[in-house]
Order: sequence, then structure tokens, then C-alpha cells
Amino acid sequence: MKRPDGKTIAVIIALLFVAICAAVSVGVVIHGIHSLSDEKTVSVSREMAQAREARIKKKQETKAERPAKDVKTTKRSTEKKTTKKTATTTKKTTTAKKTTKKSTKKTTVKADGSKVIYLTFDDGPGPYTDKLLDILDEYDVKATFFVTGVYSKYQGCIAKEARAGHAVGVHSYSHEYSQVYRSESAYSADFNRMNDIVQKQTGRPTTLFRFPGGSSNTVSRKYNEGIMTRLTKQAKEKGLTYVDWNVYDGDAGETTSSNQVYKNIISGVKNQKKSVVLCHDVKSYTVNAMPKTIRWCLDHGYTFEVLTPGGFTVHHDVNN
Repeated sequence: MKRPDGKTIAVIIALLFVAICAAVSVGVVIHGIHSLSDEKTVSVSREMAQAREARIKKKQETKAERPAKDVKTTKRSTEKKTTKKTATTTKKTTTAKKTTKKSTKKTTVKADGSKVIYLTFDDGPGPYTDKLLDILDEYDVKATFFVTGVYSKYQGCIAKEARAGHAVGVHSYSHEYSQVYRSESAYSADFNRMNDIVQKQTGRPTTLFRFPGGSSNTVSRKYNEGIMTRLTKQAKEKGLTYVDWNVYDGDAGETTSSNQVYKNIISGVKNQKKSVVLCHDVKSYTVNAMPKTIRWCLDHGYTFEVLTPGGFTVHHDVNN
């Protein structure tokens, strides 16, 4: 075998060098490509990781918000339930109140005739008598009127009283103590004058009456000593029925309050089985007290009746 010469060796070495350089270049290129690929991969991975982290964070925030929203919703729901419950409770309470009110009405004491009230009105008829008659008619209550001739233009009310089923008795024509109690004859003249008016208005005279000031009055002593003792005795002899009272409403000087008139009557009738109540239909506050008074009496089992000649009566102790 022929040994290569120096020129050939030089060529071979040059070729090897070129090959080595080419290989190195290719390696560098390949390494660069891989580096670029790795960087791109790292970049993409990083973006994906960031996106993933963002999604996780958003998800966590959403979860964190949900309880608050739920709490708010729950709170609203609870408030609605509470409101509904309150409304239901209020409704039940209102119903209970209505039931109680209804029950109270149902438990009104039934009248059995054991508690009787005789409402009596003195000194009229006057400017408020018509109104009183309307009130009595509204409650279907009958009363007794001891009439006078003091307010002559209202004498027509006496006929109305009788037509409505009320009792009418004589009180006095003048109601002047100095005239009425001057003597027995003066008293009789005054009585007869008023009874004539009663007969004219009602069609018949009456034997029912009340003394001015009552049989126990002491003012008569100023004009005639002992006159009340004699007059009460004469009344029995003549077959006349005089009536005093055992309940007084306080309207002749003690009060001008309708509410106090009501209280006085209620307080008085509670202590009596049969109450003859003294009132005055010439007092506006007395007439105004009647609706409330009558309602209370009816609700508590009282019966209203009228006084009659020869019937139930109340007498005071005579003081003159």
C-alpha cells in the first residue's frame, strides 16, 4: 500500500476540519432551535399557569362572594318570614281582640226583672226634652216626667211624652217655693193648675206627683212651719201618690259634667234593687249623659219601668 504523501494528508486534515466545523455549526443551530423552543414552551407554560392561577383566583373570589350573597338572600328570606310571621301574629291578635269584643258583647247580663230603674225627669218640658225623647225612643226605654209650667212654649212635649208611653206626673206649675209652700191652699191651687195642663195635653189628669224639692225639703219651713207634714198626710187622704228618689245624678248644682252625671247614676243604682233616679230634662249635660248611662244599665241587666199611681214609690223622711 502506497503511503499518502504530505499533500494528501493536508487535504484530508482540511476536509476533517471542515467536517468538524460543519458539525459544530449544525450543533449550535440545533441547540439554538431547542433553546428557542424551550423558551417558547416556558413562555406558553407560564401564560397557561398564569391563566390557570387567574381562573382559580376568580373561582375562589366567586366562592367567597356566594356566601355573602346567600347570607343576604337568607337575611331577606328571614325578614320576609319574620314579616309574614309578624303579620300573622298581628292578624291573630286583631282577631283575638275582635273575638274578645264579640265575646264581651255576648256576655251582657240578661235582664230578669230583679234590678229595676225608674228614670225620672223634673222641671220640664224644656228646650232639651225633644232630644231626650229621641234618645229614649232609640233605646226603647220608658221614663217618668214630673212636669211644670215654667217653659210654657214647650208644653206640647207633654203630649209627646204620653204618646210615647212615658208616665206623666205633676211637679209644680210655678216651681216657686215662696208661692207653693205659703199655705196648703196655695199648694193645691198650684197643683191643680198644672194638672189641668196635663189633662189638656194627655186627655186625662194624673194622681202621680212629686213635691218641689221633695217631701224632705227644709226650704218650706221659711214660709210655713210644718207644711210638709200636713201636705204628705193630705196626699194619702186624697188618694194621690207622691214619689221622692233614692238615686240622684247631681245635676241640680253639684255638677255640670255629663260624665259625672253618668258616674253618679251608675254608682247609685248599683246599691239598689229598685232605683228611682232624679234627673232634670232642662239640663243639656244631663240629656247628653243619657245614651252612655242607658247602655251601661242595659248591658248590666237592668230593666227600665215607669212609675204609676198606687204603684212602687220612694218616700223620704219629712223634715218640716
